[in-house]
Parts: sequence; structure tokens; C-alpha cells
Amino acid sequence: MKTNPSKKFPTVPVVTVVAILLVISATLAMFFSNVDVNRVFQLSNFSAQGVVTFDGVAAADDGGRGYLVDVKNASAANYIGKMRVQVQYAGMGVGLIRVRVVEEWSTGVNNGVRQVMPYAIKMPYQIGANNANLYPATGTSGNARKWFDNRENDYRFYYATPVNCTSSSPVSLDLITGFDTSSIDLGAIADGTQLHIRVEADIVQVNRYPQYWGMTSLPWSSADSRTQQDIAA
Repeated sequence: MKTNPSKKFPTVPVVTVVAILLVISATLAMFFSNVDVNRVFQLSNFSAQGVVTFDGVAAADDGGRGYLVDVKNASAANYIGKMRVQVQYAGMGVGLIRVRVVEEWSTGVNNGVRQVMPYAIKMPYQIGANNANLYPATGTSGNARKWFDNRENDYRFYYATPVNCTSSSPVSLDLITGFDTSSIDLGAIADGTQLHIRVEADIVQVNRYPQYWGMTSLPWSSADSRTQQDIAA
């Protein structure tokens, strides 16, 4: 007489493992179905640079110290009133732009050491005609196609909106368009004093600024990283 082999049912540990795997699979499926992959893994070739000119003539870096600027002689080729700064930007995707502008005052070299002066002057750069491209200090909230002056905190200007670029060529943004010489006492600056200015442009993918810039929030009021402007338009 043939006997049918008895059917063995999965033991409790096996059933438990299968149940756990099913729960994990369902959870992962739900997770990946709701992730905006384009936002997380957006590829780009961002580039940004500050371009400094004096009356339209490209400026040359003075031995790695920045751009040598004359603050007194209005006829000098590198007179500060002739200095202009643009930011050239290119890249795929959405980014945030900021520009570091720092000044070094010195009185030349003594025994091989450059004598740096402790001038604490907030330089009155003109950001557009009559500062039309400057984010207002009061009365404005949210993103704007203007430069936010955050120099008191980190020596930087921030373009107060995320940007993209549909052009295949770099796009230029005007930053410094002039200088208000009436706002500082140039006579108090000793003869022979040298001024060097460094300009460093920086761009980062919009959702990566906390990691790369070390900021928990953008500096202008009610900043919104979800909206963007096409600066090529």
C-alpha cells in the first residue's frame, strides 16, 4: 500500500521572514513611487565666474591678490568709479548664485611683509542705476530678480531667486555697475594706500545649498527655493 507523504507547512520563522520581506517591498515601492527623481539626481554642468572690467577693459589679477583699484585718481584706468562686475553663468538645471566681494587695504611692503590696514568700510557699490538691482533692505519679501546684500554676515551678494538657463551660451548678470564716491571720506585714506578687490562667484544646485553653503535657510526674507527664473529669457 502506498502512503501519501505528509505535507509540511512552513515553520513559523519562515512565515515571519516572508511577511517582513513583503512589508519591506511594499514600503520601498511606495517610497520610490513618490520621489521626484529629477529633483534628487538632477545632473548639471554649472559654472559661474565674476568678470571685472574698468570702462569695458578686462581687468588683470594683481599677482593673486585680486584687482588693484585706485580710489582717488578719477583719471586712472583702474579708478573705482570705472569698475564693473558681471557674473557669467551657464549650466543645466536650477541653481543658486552668490558672489563674494572682499577688499584689502594696504600700505605697500615693508621688509618683505605687506602692511594690511584695518579699514572697516562698507563699500558703497552701485547695484544697477540708483541701486535698482539691489534687493531692498525693507518692504520686500520673497524671491526677486535682484541682488541681496549679505556682506555684513559673509561678504557676499546673493541673487535672490533660483535660476536656470536655456541658452547654450553663458548668460551675464550685472552686479556692480558703479560706485558712490560721495558716501565715503576718501580724504581720510592715506596717500599711497592700495586697495585690492577680490570677486569670487559661486553656484550650487538649488537643493544642495545646505550641504555646500552650510546654511539652513537662504538669507533674504521668505526665500522660496521651489520657484525659478530663466535668466536667458
